[in-house]
Amino acid sequence: MKPKEEHFFLGKIFKLHGYKGEINLYHQNNFELNLSKINYLLIDINKTIIPFFIERIRKKKENILLIKFENINSEKEALDILKKSVFVDKKFIVNFLKEQDLTNYKVYDINKGYLGTVQMINNQTPQKLIFVKGSEYDFCFPMHENFIKKIKVKEKCITINIPEELLTLN
Repeated sequence: MKPKEEHFFLGKIFKLHGYKGEINLYHQNNFELNLSKINYLLIDINKTIIPFFIERIRKKKENILLIKFENINSEKEALDILKKSVFVDKKFIVNFLKEQDLTNYKVYDINKGYLGTVQMINNQTPQKLIFVKGSEYDFCFPMHENFIKKIKVKEKCITINIPEELLTLN
């Protein structure tokens, strides 16, 4: 199983917690999870997305979740999923943000500052593209976790990290 449109990259399992199979998952995403309803997460193991059912989950810190999966009961078993990418089904995201909702969001690069506003999202291509109208130039970039670092819904802004070449490509 591969990640689908309804699966979103949540983060990586970055360390074990104790010796009974609990793990710490670090996420940078700006969406809120419905922890009381979430009953599974998807883990990328050798390029295959595998569902892991949750025994318990809680927020440990702002960007860290403490998770105990069913059938992972020891440190040795938990080591098999350490450093793996974790995906979440969009049905577990509170106030799921649809792509078209990003129109008119302000776009900021972590190095260059304000770049412009989102004009549209093209989902007709294999890789979705975000089109931005800037004061100096218009550009587009792939809608991908490698570029999008944070989406702040309340502030209606997107923080990205984009190479200079993509800004001047169009």
